[in-house]
Amino acid sequence: MFATTIARAGMALVVLLFSAAAAFAVDLTFTGEVTYRERIALPPDAQLRVTLVTLPGAAPVAGAAAPVATSAQVPLYFTLNVRSDMVARGGAFGLIAEIQADGRVLFRSPQPVPVDVAAPVPTNILVRQLPNPPLMPEADLLAEVPPDMLGTEWTVTSIGGDPVLSNSAITLSFAADRRSSGQAGCNSYFAEASFEGGAIAFGPVASTRKACPPNIMAQEARYFTALAAISSYQMSTNGLRLTDAAGIPLIGLVRAP
Repeated sequence: MFATTIARAGMALVVLLFSAAAAFAVDLTFTGEVTYRERIALPPDAQLRVTLVTLPGAAPVAGAAAPVATSAQVPLYFTLNVRSDMVARGGAFGLIAEIQADGRVLFRSPQPVPVDVAAPVPTNILVRQLPNPPLMPEADLLAEVPPDMLGTEWTVTSIGGDPVLSNSAITLSFAADRRSSGQAGCNSYFAEASFEGGAIAFGPVASTRKACPPNIMAQEARYFTALAAISSYQMSTNGLRLTDAAGIPLIGLVRAP
């Protein structure tokens, strides 16, 4: 799995794995715990999301979410891996935590907790219950997911105009909760996908961390890079093309049998 939850002795360990395009970037690892003071049990579909943001301004840099075990109690422990090149330009950074359920944010940290990207140490994040949690903006996007994309596994045939290696298989599927997932040739992966009209965008890619032959790993890195640049799509009877902002096809796909 890519984001896992393990309940043990009344506590939850939430592992948030983030990886992305650069094949040789060094990972930064942020760890810590998230807690709240209210005596409230979390809903069965609760998720913990941790996001690295810039300071000031709290602009998102990278983040990931993982389900919280139904038997879990606070504190919730997390590990967030972020590519080092995402913070290479310097500046100050912080972590924000949210607990989400049923398309709403139930708990949120009132402000980012500063972190040292040069030498990360465990971070404690206190979240507060929102009295009347509004629907998350992302929930409004569910109606925009094209029905023809749901419930279908797509097979990637080309990346940047080059055919996929014959000894690898890259797949993509979309779920109603906006999660896109599949196999990237070596590793399994998932990312959040948002739709609006004919536009599509993929969030940060989370993946497993298996090692494969260099040509397979290079192709996987190109695929993740292409996903990050996608901004629109074109569908045919059995085909799907994902294009960048200039309309250049970056990923070609066909419906799997």
